[in-house]
Amino acid sequence: MRKLLLAFLFICSLAWFAAAQSADAAANPMGLFFDNSFTNIEDYYQPGALLVTGNCNRYDEHFQKAREAGAEVIAYFNPIEIYDHVPCKLNETFYMGDRNKVPLWPYPSPGVRVNWPHTHMVDIRKGSVWSNYMVDYISKLMKEGKIDGVFLDNIGARLWDKAKYKEWSQQEKDEWLEGSIDLVRRLDAARKQIDPKFIIVTNGVWDLSNHDNRGFEGEKYVDGVMLEHAPLSPYKKMYANRKFGEGRQRRLLVMANSEEEAKEWAQMPGVTHVGFQKKYDHPGKPLVPFTKLTDRMR
Repeated sequence: MRKLLLAFLFICSLAWFAAAQSADAAANPMGLFFDNSFTNIEDYYQPGALLVTGNCNRYDEHFQKAREAGAEVIAYFNPIEIYDHVPCKLNETFYMGDRNKVPLWPYPSPGVRVNWPHTHMVDIRKGSVWSNYMVDYISKLMKEGKIDGVFLDNIGARLWDKAKYKEWSQQEKDEWLEGSIDLVRRLDAARKQIDPKFIIVTNGVWDLSNHDNRGFEGEKYVDGVMLEHAPLSPYKKMYANRKFGEGRQRRLLVMANSEEEAKEWAQMPGVTHVGFQKKYDHPGKPLVPFTKLTDRMR
């Protein structure tokens, strides 16, 4: 009887330990593979890993092998601007097959706004030709089933100072906000019909600050965001733990400022994936262990 009791207590202790480990589980590794070297990619062929493709390589066999091994692969898109020189034919298809067909952001006049060198901002206003095209294009990728989701660069409640956002009129800011929310709302509606497991992540927060809560509506339609080069500040920690979407397949990515910070971020509540890359060509070795995710099964 004593042996049975000891065995029972031992099993209970193992169950408690496993539950504690699960509750305190750290975030998984992530990597942005924007070049074609695919250096270190085999190290991310693990359940729990999250890989972001570049503009031109999303159909490369390396990503397919990663998916077969259990990793998630989401494709990079830049919805808010067009490159002065489109980098490849695959990227040309996203930009309507002809960069000259893509309508430019109309304020203060078409073609004036620049958010990043060698690009020009495009018209993401609600119901615009470009917005409609993006929804249709990404919906086709959902049906295609060769990627697990999309990474939408610069989409969020506001832009930062590179586009001189602080100088924008309130009307321009409002149309930007409405266009961003409308884009993710329609993509969310499309995935619910086509593939509810399709992941939507934006590289932009949905907090307008200044006690303006309108931007938070966008959080309802995405699975999370990437906090890019985020310091371990109280605000960033708070934002990392916000609820996104319907609470399932939540993906909160942190691109840290150092390897040490990435490991610290991995322990923060709400964070699901961490990485550190000085350049976005390819990541180094994974910085934290892998943990299989069970909230989204292909």
